[in-house]
Amino acid sequence: MIAQGYEFIRQQLIIATADLCGSTKGQLQALLEDAQFDTKNFRRKKLKVFDEESGRWVTRDNPPISAKQSRAKCTHIPLVLPVEYVTASWRRALLALEPQESAWLLWCYADVTSYAHQAEIVRWVWNEFSAFLTGRRVAHKTLARLRALVWLAAQDVHHELRGKTDRYQHKKLAELAGVSKTNWSENYAYHWDEMRGVFQRLDKSALLNVSRTRSQQKEVFSTPGIAKMN
Repeated sequence: MIAQGYEFIRQQLIIATADLCGSTKGQLQALLEDAQFDTKNFRRKKLKVFDEESGRWVTRDNPPISAKQSRAKCTHIPLVLPVEYVTASWRRALLALEPQESAWLLWCYADVTSYAHQAEIVRWVWNEFSAFLTGRRVAHKTLARLRALVWLAAQDVHHELRGKTDRYQHKKLAELAGVSKTNWSENYAYHWDEMRGVFQRLDKSALLNVSRTRSQQKEVFSTPGIAKMN
């Protein structure tokens, strides 16, 4: 799939998982629907005020009076918004994925900061990264530092995918790992790039699978069938 295809799926997931439960009409819309009527046929008794400059009593126009509407103007908020109904297929497909894929998509594009999702992501990525290290000689201290960098790599890839500029630089990563910049470049930079690659592959596979699952579910749900009698 080309880059535009992945980006399309990302945008659909962001829209589908957006939190719209607190949406309201807004103050201006409510005031517009419940506006008072201005009638010239049945005005209330006008008020007169004394003008000190002219020395005369001046009649003021009354504000608009309240009146009953001949038909309802107010509109109700639907229980299910149109955008929620249209994007339901994406949410249904998202929840049918493997645990690590659904956890990644929910955390990365729905901003769901559940600890269970974060733990599932870190556990799966570390297992994949450990398979990459099989057969390589890595010091125990280096391995412990690499394990501590897993979540930083997740955040770095997340920022990259969402178009954010606050990415981790090698100097900052060396400080967080407690090593010199030279030591980082020689012993950690290669592993850091591979760790980020695991997250990038997880993202692409999850996006492909959610699109395929959605297509399969729509095909199944759109197939006409006859209910069987009991």
